[in-house]
Amino acid sequence: MEFDLSHFLKEIQLQHGLRGEDYARYRRYTTNRLSTLRHQLGLLHDPKRFKLKEITPQNATRPEHLQLLVLYVERCWAAAEEMQERRRNVGGGGENKPPGGIPPSDQFRKRLNKSVKWASKLHEVARIVAHPRLKQEAEAYSLEVKGRAAAAHGAMVEAKKFFSMARELYYALRKSSTPEQWMLLLTKVNELDDRVVYCMLRLGEDASKYKPHVDLEDTMERLAATTIEWNGRQLNVASIKVKDALREVRTLNVESVKTKALELGGPIPLGQQNKVLDLMDRRIGCLNDALAHARQDLRTLSDDRQKTELQLLVHYLLFHVSQETLHRTLFMAEVYIRRFCATEKSLSGGSSSSSGNNKINTHIYSSGFKNKKEITPSQYASPLEIVRLYDTALETLGEMELLPGVAGRADLEELTALCRAGKLLYLGEGWRISLEPTHAQNCYKASLSTLEGVPSTPRVEKLRLVVEKRSLQLASSTLLTTLQSGVAARRVEEAKEKSTQYLVDAGDQVAVAQNIIKFPPDYQAVPCKPVFVDIALTYVEYPTHDISSRTKPRDEQPKPSDSAGAKEEKRWKWGWGWRK
Repeated sequence: MEFDLSHFLKEIQLQHGLRGEDYARYRRYTTNRLSTLRHQLGLLHDPKRFKLKEITPQNATRPEHLQLLVLYVERCWAAAEEMQERRRNVGGGGENKPPGGIPPSDQFRKRLNKSVKWASKLHEVARIVAHPRLKQEAEAYSLEVKGRAAAAHGAMVEAKKFFSMARELYYALRKSSTPEQWMLLLTKVNELDDRVVYCMLRLGEDASKYKPHVDLEDTMERLAATTIEWNGRQLNVASIKVKDALREVRTLNVESVKTKALELGGPIPLGQQNKVLDLMDRRIGCLNDALAHARQDLRTLSDDRQKTELQLLVHYLLFHVSQETLHRTLFMAEVYIRRFCATEKSLSGGSSSSSGNNKINTHIYSSGFKNKKEITPSQYASPLEIVRLYDTALETLGEMELLPGVAGRADLEELTALCRAGKLLYLGEGWRISLEPTHAQNCYKASLSTLEGVPSTPRVEKLRLVVEKRSLQLASSTLLTTLQSGVAARRVEEAKEKSTQYLVDAGDQVAVAQNIIKFPPDYQAVPCKPVFVDIALTYVEYPTHDISSRTKPRDEQPKPSDSAGAKEEKRWKWGWGWRK
C-alpha cells in the first residue's frame, strides 16, 4: 500500500482553511470527510446494537483506510487549535465571549492526547501493510504528533526528543523522494528544526549549539531541483510557497473547459461562461500569490546571486499574470462578439424584408440557433463594448512589453496586430449600424492593412477572412440600396409625368382628358338674404308677477303661524310609528 502522506496533508490543509489559519473550517472539513470515507468503506455502526468497527492490519486493504486514521489525527489537532484560538480572542474582561462559554484551559490538551492515540494506531497499521517509504513517513508523523502533545503538557525534554527523531526520519526520506516530494519534506524538516530550537529555549539551553544533520551532497542545487525557463535561462524555485502556488496553477485545466464552451456556434451560455471565468480568476489569483511570496523573499534576501535569480522569477510571474489577464480579456471579447451577432439577428427579426445594411452579421454564427429568441434583452451587446475590450487587451500587451526581454517577441507582435485589427473591425461595425457606410469601409480597410504586416497564421487568416467578408457584404448592400432607391425615384418621376398630362392624343381611340378644370363653373343655390338672430332676449331681464312681493317692506310680509309648526311637529316620523 502506497500514497504520499505529506502531499496529502499539505493539499487538504491548504485547500480547506489553513492557508488563512481557519482551524474551525479545517475541523469541519475533516469531520465531513471522515463521514464520507466511513460510508465508502462500510465502517458504519449498527443503529440498533453498537458494534465497534476498527481499522486493523487485517481489514486495511486500501489507502483510504490509512487516510481515515490520518483524518482522525487532524480533526483532533484542529479542534485543539480552535480552542486555543477562541481563548486568545476573548479579552481580559470577558469581551467577545463565544456562545456556550469558554472551554476549560486543559480541554485542548485532551484533544491532543486523542490525536496521539490515533497517530499510534496509524503507525501500528502502516508498519504491517504499508510500503517502506510510507511506513517511515507514518512513523515520523506519529513522532511529530507526540511532540506537539508533549509541548502542550509542558514536557519540553520529551517534546525535543520527539521532534528531533521526527526530523531525522523526514530527512532520511530524501533518497527515495522526487524533487517535488523532497521540497515538501525540506519544509517539514525546517519546521521541526524551529520546534527543536523553541524547546531548547524553553529549557534554558544555548540554541546556537544546535547543529542539525545535513549531508554534504545536499547542495542548494539539489534542494532546489525544480526549475523554470525564462528568456533562455533556467531559474531555480526554492520557495515552497511559490512552488505550491505554481503547482495549483498547473492543476487548473482552463483550456479544456474554454474549448468546450467555444464549441457552440451561438452565444456562450452563462453557466459555461462563468465556469471558464472562475477557473481563469483562480489561476490569476494563484499567480498573484506566487508573485507576492517571491517579492517577499526578494526583500529579505541578501545574496546578490540569488537576488538576481529571484528578480528574474518576479519578471516571469509578472509576465504570466499579464498573459492570463490577456487571455481572460480576449475570451470576454469573443463572448461579446457572439452576443453582438445574436443581438443583430434578434433585432432584425430574421425576415427577408429587413434592410440589407442591418443583416450582414446574422449568418456568421447562425449554426446552433433555433430561433431569434435565443438571446435575452439583458444580454444584448454593442460593438463599442467589443472595442473597449480590445483597448484593454492592448493596454495589457503594452505592460507586458515593458518587462526586460519581452519586447519584440513574435507571439506578442501577432497578438498586438490581432487586437488592433479587431478593434478597427468592430469600430467599423459601429459605423455601419449608424448608417455611415463610408466610415465603416475606411475602418475595414485600416483593419486589413494592419493584418498585412503580420506573418500568416491561422488566427490572422481567420480574422482577415472575416474583415473581407464584412467589407464585401457592406459594399454589395450599399450598391443594392442605391439601385433600389434609383429605381424607386425613377418610378416616382414617371408617375408624376403621367399624372401631369393635360392633353391626350386620342387618335382612333376615345380617351378622357385629366386635370381639366371646367370653366365657367356650374351654378349653386345660395340664400337670398342672410338671417340675423336677435340675441338681446338672452340678456334683458323682463318684470314678472313676483316683483310686487319682492318690493314690499319686510315687516308687512306674512309670518308662519304657530299652529302650522305644531302640526308639523306631530306628524309621523320614521321608526315603526314612534312620534317625536
